[in-house]
Amino acid sequence: MNIVALELMENDLILRTQSGIICCKGKGKLVDGYVLFQQIKLDFCNVYLMKSNGRYGKFETEKITLQQFLNRFDMFGFSIVDEVYGYNQTKYWGYLTTHHEFFECILEIYHTGDMFFIEQ
Repeated sequence: MNIVALELMENDLILRTQSGIICCKGKGKLVDGYVLFQQIKLDFCNVYLMKSNGRYGKFETEKITLQQFLNRFDMFGFSIVDEVYGYNQTKYWGYLTTHHEFFECILEIYHTGDMFFIEQ
């Protein structure tokens, strides 16, 4: 999945994808839609930006809050390679491209509400 926008709506977070979501009904076709996280806790949502580009060893890393990320990056593409779901937490790992920069990236979303895949 390639995320192209994050929208904060009070306590909810919407992840907009480049080409929709996979509908699990029937043949699993691609449909227009987005991912919704309800009741996120901004104090525990973080983004890690790593300039390692997949290399091992020492490299530069920056940890910022989700709000700082939203203020700093207005346009981006976040290609998710892996995802982890746990109790009230979702983590996405992948590669972020924005403003001629390329980062390895981890997005941590802490939410006490549900996660939905919304078909439009």
